[in-house]
Amino acid sequence: MRDATKEFFRDNGKTLGELALGSAIYSLGMNLFYTPAKLLAGGVTGFAQILHYQFGWSIALMVILINIPMFLVGLWLINKKFILYSAIGMGIYTLFIQLFSGLSLPFSSPLTSVVVGGVLLGLGVGLIYRSGASVGGTDIIAKILNKYFSVNMATAGLAINAVIVFASAFIFGLDQAVLTICAMFISAKVNSFVIDGIDHRRAILIITDKKEELSKALMERLNRGVTIIDAQGAYTGQEHWLMYIVINKHQLGVLKSVIKRVDPKAFFTIITVNGVYGHGSSFFSMKQIDS
Repeated sequence: MRDATKEFFRDNGKTLGELALGSAIYSLGMNLFYTPAKLLAGGVTGFAQILHYQFGWSIALMVILINIPMFLVGLWLINKKFILYSAIGMGIYTLFIQLFSGLSLPFSSPLTSVVVGGVLLGLGVGLIYRSGASVGGTDIIAKILNKYFSVNMATAGLAINAVIVFASAFIFGLDQAVLTICAMFISAKVNSFVIDGIDHRRAILIITDKKEELSKALMERLNRGVTIIDAQGAYTGQEHWLMYIVINKHQLGVLKSVIKRVDPKAFFTIITVNGVYGHGSSFFSMKQIDS
């Protein structure tokens, strides 16, 4: 039994470390900034906060009690390993909520609560999700809806948060609901930055008849590799070349000018990508992918 425990912590140390750090940051943001301003976080925590604001009940205890039926349903309907990690995540998360429940800072502006609290919650949730773990709650509901009804998990989360916002407007007034929406928006943006990175790349698809001239010009001006694929127009049946190149956003102007100069009849699209892995300057290495 002791060997199995050691093996578990050895294999999952990085996950547990990011989960603990994310939970600590999230709990600090909620206790120091959300609670004084009566802002609501997303998911189960938001419902637990409503009960806390209305009746003074412990947020950590409410999170556990609301999660119990969700975990029981999850054990029946979805992957038991996911439920195990969610239970561990919830335990760490509620522990930090309780530990930091008595902390406070001297400030009076609700804007401070919205901005700083939103940043801390987004950072905390981003680290939790990046670890591959969860803290249960509405993540379980979203996973069930996705598995059995093909409902996008982001859509399910948005619907649940919409209920929380409406509850905030009904109980605490419209001004409070608007502040909650602003805080959720900031939190979601920071969360996205933590998970996907800030420097989003651009993937360019170019259809051209000037393969040699355009590929040479792009490589010389952008110092990037170009992949060339045979292509055919479905309507005309004409043969073309499809080029694929990944650049950063600062190189877009140069790329457009090169295409315009070399092949003004070319057709191209610009796609924002969140991560680029493989061999190449400033791309993510394959070693950075968790196995």
